[in-house]
Amino acid sequence: MSTSPHTMWFQPKPAGMKRILFHAINHTGLGHLNRSIAVAQLLRANLPGVQVLFLIEGGEDFIEPTGFPWIMVPGHNQTSEAENIEYITRTTIEVYRPDLAVYETVLLEPIHTPIKEAGIQEVLMGNMGGLLRNQIRDFSATGSELDLLLVLQQREELTPDDQALIDQYKGEKTCVGPLVRLKDQFASESLRRKLGLAEESKAILLTFGGGGYDMARQLLTSVLSARKEILAQCPEARLVVVTGPYFAGELPEKDEFVAYASRFEPFLTDYIDISSAIVCMAGYNTVNEIAVSGIPAVCVPTTEADDQIGPGSIAEYAQTFPNMMVGTTDSNILARQVIEALSRERDVTVTRSFWQRANEASQIITGELKKLLGVSL
Repeated sequence: MSTSPHTMWFQPKPAGMKRILFHAINHTGLGHLNRSIAVAQLLRANLPGVQVLFLIEGGEDFIEPTGFPWIMVPGHNQTSEAENIEYITRTTIEVYRPDLAVYETVLLEPIHTPIKEAGIQEVLMGNMGGLLRNQIRDFSATGSELDLLLVLQQREELTPDDQALIDQYKGEKTCVGPLVRLKDQFASESLRRKLGLAEESKAILLTFGGGGYDMARQLLTSVLSARKEILAQCPEARLVVVTGPYFAGELPEKDEFVAYASRFEPFLTDYIDISSAIVCMAGYNTVNEIAVSGIPAVCVPTTEADDQIGPGSIAEYAQTFPNMMVGTTDSNILARQVIEALSRERDVTVTRSFWQRANEASQIITGELKKLLGVSL
């Protein structure tokens, strides 16, 4: 059992203390952990005395800078490790004594069973996709209910089929969004120096979220192929690549166009904030993170993901934000779109309106969890 260096959760539980245990699966990307961290940040901001402990399946470099303690457990798809997962969970419950358990997308039986036996309240949360759909179908078929089903999207962002699926679930449920992580504090000038960016440089941030999809390699190749056309129109353009931890390809070498390349940066929002333009794979979480920045962006959807928003696709969702355009991996088209993005200014009206919606969603999410914890609103 691997644990973080934080030992607060080992201490005896003070009278009146509320403790929450999160289980965040880690699939091909970091979206699951990202959502869990965002909710934990909300609780820490609104309930200063609350303690949070994570059971994670990976992404320790991602969660470590947040200051939240964590315990590593085997992955949710490692069925041979069920006994080990259950042992870790039972030991954690005995020592930590949580009041509430929050599962991100998947309710894993070796974790759920000991938590249920201990009488701990349970919340399942996540974005609609294949994993969460199957989980809700299982509940509806068996008549099982948790204390709360928390779908982290607005109801109108769900497909009609998904809305009907949620309606079939008889337990308590709430659809609320958007959800974004709280902004990190950063010093833009020191970060620009780290990346070797001159004062006049216009940074193009290229990022793939988790980075595990095959299309990530295609997109990197296309952007690098477009360098000549981009530099001809914008000679001060410099490329900053943060692929994501599961990217399988080679990182590009630094040159007159590539300023920096890394597989992982814990404070990606810092890199977003110093960028003049962004090129990204368009998952739901990534689109929201870019939308709230207001920075001009080219979002490229991938058929490998099952993101679907309302009656349309993630591409249609991205186009509802005026700072975004939908791109492809065609290097000629991508070059023109990046040049256009570099010519535009940050759209602060997008930032203001998105944060207003995100703050309203945060209040609802916090209120629902406070009710379960028995904390006055």
